[in-house]
Amino acid sequence: MTNFANFRIMQPETKDLVFELMQNADRQRSAFMSFVNIWMAFNGWMAAVTERETDADMIRDLSANSRLTHAYAGLMENSRAFHRLVSDFAAMWPILNVRDVRKKLGRDAFWRLQRDELTAACDAANVKRQPLAWSADDTPSWEQLLRTIYQVRCNLFHGEKSPQNQRDRQLVLKSDRILRTFISETGCFEWHA
Repeated sequence: MTNFANFRIMQPETKDLVFELMQNADRQRSAFMSFVNIWMAFNGWMAAVTERETDADMIRDLSANSRLTHAYAGLMENSRAFHRLVSDFAAMWPILNVRDVRKKLGRDAFWRLQRDELTAACDAANVKRQPLAWSADDTPSWEQLLRTIYQVRCNLFHGEKSPQNQRDRQLVLKSDRILRTFISETGCFEWHA
């Protein structure tokens, strides 16, 4: 069960680290490094409020949390800028699971195949992707958004995002902006209950 008060009552040094990571993100010139810092801050907060051991369990708890779901819905409804960020990000979906691509299509699939060929090969090999059950006409749910940002994070951390690749740059930049806007606009790091 998610308890937002956990973050407020944790050791000051640990909580300070989360805020230092947020400040470090603001100082980064690279969207990649900014996103790494924002994600680490968010991950620290997730671990505190969910008290879960794995990222998968943390994401599962947060994606099902009604307060976060309502906060997301409110932002989507009341903030044109946030809605636009999410819509632009969703236009790039689905996001492939890099580990599964490597496993099923080989380590060279991203260099060997053009985007359309890669997509077709991934479809044929049933490669994992996020979000699940996605249709381009859908409005992204909180769960879909959170899981897809996490997939971008996983792909970046596992070595399949490059600042030289335009699509990769956009995915990371959009993930960074959405996550920092969500944290800032909802004030979720300050929630008490």
